[in-house]
Amino acid sequence: MMLDRDQIATVLLELYDARKDAREYLEYYVNPDENKMLEKYKAVITKEFFPSKGRPRGRTSVCKKAVKEFITLHPGPRLVVELRLFLLENIVRYALRMRSWIKDSHCGTACSVLAETLDYMFVHDLTDAYSRRVDNILLTADGLRGELPVRLHEIYDRFNENPRNQA
Repeated sequence: MMLDRDQIATVLLELYDARKDAREYLEYYVNPDENKMLEKYKAVITKEFFPSKGRPRGRTSVCKKAVKEFITLHPGPRLVVELRLFLLENIVRYALRMRSWIKDSHCGTACSVLAETLDYMFVHDLTDAYSRRVDNILLTADGLRGELPVRLHEIYDRFNENPRNQA
């Protein structure tokens, strides 16, 4: 099925009107403001763990979806790392606030986010730029009881032992 130029324009306009996510993507495509979008997705994460009203819901599924949506906009690698580390920081801060009691999903998400972020930082040559921040997250996590700090350190140590990271 081939569409001519007018038909494509009609489909895009209908899509723009029909779907909020399509509208946001098209607006971003026309006028990309990566920092504005980063702040939007940071706000989603903050609202889950530290809402201005009500009690925190801490849904990692919502946070992972926010990160995934942000990545589909193809922002710069530094902004992807920024959002992923922001999520990890919020999970750790939330765990501290909850006095170390967190759901398994929080622990699993924190571990997978750290592992994915370390790999992503390596691929995009950002490891040195963010190593201090990762160290600070791990240091903060050391204040927690339970398996989360242990698992985070294991992931970080495995990453550092991998020969691909040696110059």
